[in-house]
Amino acid sequence: MNKVMKILLGGLLIFIFISGCEEMFEFSPYAANVKEDYKKIGANNLKRVTELSVSKKGEYKFAVLSDSHYCYHELDEAIKSINSRDDIDFVIANGDIADHGYMKEYELFHERMKKLKKPYLTAIGNHDYRSNGGAIYREMYGDPNYSFRYCGDMFIIWDDVFWESNKNPDFDWLEKQLKNTSNDDNVFVICHIPPYGDQFNSKSEAKYTELMNRFDVDLSIHGHIHRYKYDKYYKDGIDYLATEAILDREFVVITVSNVDKQKENKVEIVKY
Repeated sequence: MNKVMKILLGGLLIFIFISGCEEMFEFSPYAANVKEDYKKIGANNLKRVTELSVSKKGEYKFAVLSDSHYCYHELDEAIKSINSRDDIDFVIANGDIADHGYMKEYELFHERMKKLKKPYLTAIGNHDYRSNGGAIYREMYGDPNYSFRYCGDMFIIWDDVFWESNKNPDFDWLEKQLKNTSNDDNVFVICHIPPYGDQFNSKSEAKYTELMNRFDVDLSIHGHIHRYKYDKYYKDGIDYLATEAILDREFVVITVSNVDKQKENKVEIVKY
């Protein structure tokens, strides 16, 4: 075999080896080529949630966890805790589901979350935008701004990341959604960063709180600050909830009751 043939054969063998090892390693942690099995997870789970809503009446519960980052052991334990109960309808992961925005982090997160007995939905966090994380998030979970109704209540999930997204949050979209809530029993706004958090300036903070007041939002739900906080932060009648980070082995369960038009929402801290 001459030298040219040896080089060609060697190149062919290397190509075949690399092609066969696609599942063994990633060429770059910054890759954003989402595999088919990981696409449209958000849309599929949202369909499950809305279908479940049809059969529900009166009281229901949903869990909120946040800031899992790379804390996979703690996330596994949270999932076991949620699965041990039969009273939770769905779960919301409120941002920072990745740490560096790597494809592998998103995959590791979903491989755990798919073990939940009930569907899960997500809000995007600032860490989720790192590297190519914003593009990966859209492929897996869809538009970061979306809304849905559950048992006569409106859930608005809003992307409020300023810095890592290199854009301003879409306040016009948020206001449009809120204008469409006059017939809803409860209105929940869910976004990763609280308006008193580090990325809001005074103008955007005032705009957000004005919207919450004008449309009488029942609960504004957040993560990001890595500590539990539940109060009327601005002393204006609107409840603000920030959930603890998963690292501290804690999430919350929110009970929504609307029996005979008597609204009552309760927040339960779950430590595991």
